[in-house]
Amino acid sequence: MNGELLNKLRDWRSEQARREGVELYRVFSNATIEAIAAAAPKTKEELLKIKGIKDRKCEKYGLAILSMTSGETPAEIGKTESEESVEKEEAGERVFAVSAFLGLLNIGLRRSAAKVRGEVSSFQMRGGHAYFSISDKDGSVMHCFMWSNDYRISGISIAEGLEIVVSGYPEIYKPSGKLSFRTRTIELAGEGALKKAYDKLKAMLEREGLFAPERKKEMPEFPHRIGLVTSRDGAVIHDFLNNIGRFGFKITFIDSRVEGSSAVRELLSAIRYFKTQKTIDALVLIRGGGSLESLQAFNNEYIVREIADCPFPVIVGIGHDKDVPLVSLAADAACSTPTAVAKLLNVSWEQAGAAVRLAEHRILDGFGAALQERIFYIDRTSGVLEDRLREMIERVRRTARRFSESVAILRERIRAAGDSIPATNRRIAGALAFALQAAGEKIALSEKMLAASDPKRQLALGWSIAFSGGKIIRRIADAPAGSLLDVRVSDGTIRTRVAE
Repeated sequence: MNGELLNKLRDWRSEQARREGVELYRVFSNATIEAIAAAAPKTKEELLKIKGIKDRKCEKYGLAILSMTSGETPAEIGKTESEESVEKEEAGERVFAVSAFLGLLNIGLRRSAAKVRGEVSSFQMRGGHAYFSISDKDGSVMHCFMWSNDYRISGISIAEGLEIVVSGYPEIYKPSGKLSFRTRTIELAGEGALKKAYDKLKAMLEREGLFAPERKKEMPEFPHRIGLVTSRDGAVIHDFLNNIGRFGFKITFIDSRVEGSSAVRELLSAIRYFKTQKTIDALVLIRGGGSLESLQAFNNEYIVREIADCPFPVIVGIGHDKDVPLVSLAADAACSTPTAVAKLLNVSWEQAGAAVRLAEHRILDGFGAALQERIFYIDRTSGVLEDRLREMIERVRRTARRFSESVAILRERIRAAGDSIPATNRRIAGALAFALQAAGEKIALSEKMLAASDPKRQLALGWSIAFSGGKIIRRIADAPAGSLLDVRVSDGTIRTRVAE
């Protein structure tokens, strides 16, 4: 893959996304950009064969892409608005309209992207742009302009006399024909200026409380879904992945530049993507160590504020020699290396594993102790049962002996009783005859007494019995005036009513 072409394509994509006000992937995904750099198409047909490029995007971006991959102006893609001007052939030579020719020049000038260092000699904000000039000691002057949004993101306040490094490419402004430098990023030149800007921004953010411990979010107990932002070309991503792959983490990776202020826009885009998706437990931002100049993107005010505003914990792993990057101060956790970040994410899982192993040992030890206790109990109980069983057997034997003795005694008594049965029978017969005679006499006497006491006999003598409601009347109170009475006499019953 052509690394230089890949960087140009990435720069172009960043500029295009900024112009359209969209995320980088809305222009082209990382995979499509890499495929273009690998194939280096020279024609529209070759460009359309790349996955992720359809007719609409080819029509919209094809001319710019082919100008970078082929180094020529591919007429077959179609003309831009400026190239739709009148063209005609005279004496075998092409004649351009002014606008078309300046557009052609600008396509070629875009390939002259560079970084330029100089001292600011003038500056003003007008409309949506920042206009300024930088110069050398020999008096050379370069006029620059920059979109106001890019200027704000740079985090640098330009002032006359300030030495800066600008990156971008030259461009001719068609209405005036003036050559200017279209600036995409600004960096402070020199460690002294960088350190001064670092200290100033750090103090301001510290006063606002962005670094306060109480605003930092706690890590989830068992983080699983991890967002990762770093450069795919660096060694740090391999260090990170080699140390975090043991617990089944689900990692969503976004490739981004991590060097210098030119990385700010890509870092912002990646962080904002994760904030809108809200599908991760923690965001990891890593890169290797470097100088204060190379870490400018991680001391950018916009980046720091985006990290502080994340709804999920942010872990930063950036090596540094002296000054701690401001993103590390704003992050919820900061580590010195990508390996340390991986270990931080692993720690709760490792502790959980250790806790499980400890619980396993405790369970096994407890089970062994309980088993030994049960064995001792069984041994002790079996001894007691054996003693009790012997005692029961002895009792049964004693009972059996006593039973045998009782049976022998009973047998002897039965034999003796058998000898006395005839005499006993005679005594019983005599007693029974006497008892029957006495009973007959008593029955005859009772019959006479019953006959004398029979109510019918009394009724025959002139007596009567009065009933009220089936009950015998014994008192006047039992038969109040007006009640019905049944009066039984010797030959029937008389029904009457009480008058008084």
